[in-house]
Amino acid sequence: MYFACLQDKRTIMKLDIGKKEMDIAVSTDFYVCPSCRETMRLQAQALSCSKCGRAYPLFNDTPEFISGDLHRSSDPALRRMRFIDKMAKIYETQLWYTLVMKLYGGIHSPTLRQLVVDISDLLRGVDGQILDVACGPGTFGRRVASESKKVWGVDVSRGMLEQGKTYAVREGIRNVHFARARVESLPFSNGVFNAAICCGSLHLFTDTVVALREIGRVMKPGGTLAVFTFTAGLEGILKYPKVREWSRRKHGLHVFSLPEVEQCLSATGFGNFRPKVTGSVLEFCATKVV
Repeated sequence: MYFACLQDKRTIMKLDIGKKEMDIAVSTDFYVCPSCRETMRLQAQALSCSKCGRAYPLFNDTPEFISGDLHRSSDPALRRMRFIDKMAKIYETQLWYTLVMKLYGGIHSPTLRQLVVDISDLLRGVDGQILDVACGPGTFGRRVASESKKVWGVDVSRGMLEQGKTYAVREGIRNVHFARARVESLPFSNGVFNAAICCGSLHLFTDTVVALREIGRVMKPGGTLAVFTFTAGLEGILKYPKVREWSRRKHGLHVFSLPEVEQCLSATGFGNFRPKVTGSVLEFCATKVV
């Protein structure tokens, strides 16, 4: 159970999970209106834009920057949102994460633990504000967050975000925040993040260039982008062209070639592309140049 009260621009939550109870300060003053990018004020369980007057509600104290029913979208990935919401509780378990990685990426695909180590290593020298794009239940963001790294996770799935909050409380992680938003319209000002991570989702975005451009907009020059996604490697079912085409049509899954990724990065202000391929899993980092 939980209760919340408003205090300035922060919401103080008390969450009781089993026998563990924590007070969590949920920051709201870092967000801006995704429409006009002006500051907002906390008012009557909503964030209200000081310029255009648009109000974004708080759902269980999580800012909601998405309106409408995504399951009616033309995007096949968004149409599956109800299913994604429901599977949040098993997302990090052997029933889902490990199975999908091995099926799509191949028998030698890195484990979740290995991926976390790899992404954390890429951000080893980075402190400050970290963006976690399509964060799910904070699978990577929770593990990256520290006293010197404040993580801001965004996702379109309400179920994933709720599960992430539950995990954060259970694990005693305070330096991670969640909001419901789309990658094409991030609720943050220009150049505020020291780094960004995008793990297991770049292949699901409707337009890769649009998504990367928006991620780059909110990053500081010299910031690190750390990603894992899929490529047409030598292992897993994604090595078969017919499977890749079926996955694209049915699930909106785009399987990248390395030259294609580098081209997308170059077109959106990123350079210093450093890829690593294991099976059909692609890990890479890049640097925000401009």
